[in-house]
Amino acid sequence: MVALYGSQNGFGWKQGEIVGAQVVSIPLGVPLGRAYKALFWFMVALAGTFLVIIIIVDLLLRAVVVKPVVEISEMADRVSMGNVDTPEYIRESNDEIGSLSMSFNRMRRSLQNAMKMLDEQG
Repeated sequence: MVALYGSQNGFGWKQGEIVGAQVVSIPLGVPLGRAYKALFWFMVALAGTFLVIIIIVDLLLRAVVVKPVVEISEMADRVSMGNVDTPEYIRESNDEIGSLSMSFNRMRRSLQNAMKMLDEQG
């Protein structure tokens, strides 16, 4: 452009004169394709993270809540069938499961004492 019009006064253009137009176009397919690919991988990573978190929460719930409740339920079944010599379920914690185990053990001991009292009377 400088070689054609010179380096003085706006390349030699005159006011009001239309010399030419230069149009630059960028195809949107390339940047949109990259954006969609980045979005796809972001969503895959997000879904993977949620899946891992859900699995960890599930495993923790099973270990902390479900397993102790199942064990106490099995003990309650044995005691309800007449096996009052079932060993105590010991869970030393201050949460609801610990409270449930203490209550169940207290109930089992009370039932055991009541059964002994009935045997002594009979």
